[in-house]
Amino acid sequence: MKRLNILFVLLGLFVPLTAWAEVARIDLPQSLSKEAAVEYALAHNRAYRAAFEDVSVAGEKVSQARADFFPKLDGSYAFTRLSNQPTVSLPELNFYKLPFSIQTINRWQVDLVQPLFTGFGLESQYKASKLGLKISQYQLEEARLNLMRDVQIAYLQTLLGQRLVEVARDNVASLEVQKKNAEANYQQGVTARNDILKADVALSEAVQRERSTVKQLIVLRSNLNQLMDLDLQEKVELAGIDERTYQVPDLHQLYSAAEEKRPEYLAIKASIQQAEYSKAAARSRYYPRISAFAQYYREGEDFTADKNPFANSENASVGLRVDWNLFEGGKTRASELEWEYRLRGIEHRRDDLLQKIRLQVEDAFEQLKVAKANIDTTRVAVQQAEENDRITTLQYKEQVAIFLEVLNAQVFLAQTRADFYQALYGYEIAKAELERAIGGPID
Repeated sequence: MKRLNILFVLLGLFVPLTAWAEVARIDLPQSLSKEAAVEYALAHNRAYRAAFEDVSVAGEKVSQARADFFPKLDGSYAFTRLSNQPTVSLPELNFYKLPFSIQTINRWQVDLVQPLFTGFGLESQYKASKLGLKISQYQLEEARLNLMRDVQIAYLQTLLGQRLVEVARDNVASLEVQKKNAEANYQQGVTARNDILKADVALSEAVQRERSTVKQLIVLRSNLNQLMDLDLQEKVELAGIDERTYQVPDLHQLYSAAEEKRPEYLAIKASIQQAEYSKAAARSRYYPRISAFAQYYREGEDFTADKNPFANSENASVGLRVDWNLFEGGKTRASELEWEYRLRGIEHRRDDLLQKIRLQVEDAFEQLKVAKANIDTTRVAVQQAEENDRITTLQYKEQVAIFLEVLNAQVFLAQTRADFYQALYGYEIAKAELERAIGGPID
């Protein structure tokens, strides 16, 4: 928990000022690494920056709850003009009415109230607000993890898209060569014209696949730019990644790590404590509320309240006040039950969330294993497809293989290369998903 608190402090250092943000944007590396892309996104992504504001909001709520412990000082001024002079009649003097108060009243008043006992309501509300701040910090950490995962995946998918475009273009180029060979062989009378037609069909399909992969790459680049708060059409050169493997703990260790680090789980546990304090705050209305008060006032005929021929122009008082609600139609009990039901609901959601987290961890863990195995499988498949393409081309030149086999060999080669790159980058994507599932790095 201490390490997490330190992390939140460090995260606060990333809140960008406008001037600093402009400098960072100018200094965006042209050959952008995955780590640099994540760092840049953390500094500029608007949704993530908005999450910092939510933490500030929760902090101000703590300040408001803390302020309730302090005395309240209020001042007021009132002007009153009576239509008739207040008088009193004396039995002995029926014909005479004695004035006893001023007719024009200017009253200045200052009241000071200090709560002394509120049935533990203020303490409970303050503790609940502090937990609200902690929950907002967990939500900030959740936003950070989500952004890091999304940027890493977008970065890797963009690299994969570039590779697939290269494969598609190489396939188109190879089929264009095969079409020219078919045309040359037809001109020489070696092959039939339908070989040219087959080449045209295969080339047409390859061109369509190339267009589709180029379109997909454009969208992937825009998605990455959006996460980094760049112009969608801005061209950013990506540095690429090195092929590597990772040592992954066993599944039960990953479960434990996720339970300790996942901010969503930590937030819902804090929500349970918050609901308990809110329930205590609701119960506080069963108790009397005691407060100390002090009052000073001035009352007179003139604006400054200096002239008052009938009473003191100023006075002061201090005292204690006890307020105790005896009946309000069961409202307090209903409020207490409301938080009791909320508490039970949060506990059920906590247990459900833990199961979902474990399922996410297991899914990411198994996907990482599959992706790792696929790298070796597809690497061998590429070698086999390259050898098959070479042999089939030679056999066709020797008139041992038909032209359709040559085209099929080209398609197989393009597909296995695409599968290899998908496995290679899929492994890195699965690693990013696993790190998000456990709430932190795996190595």
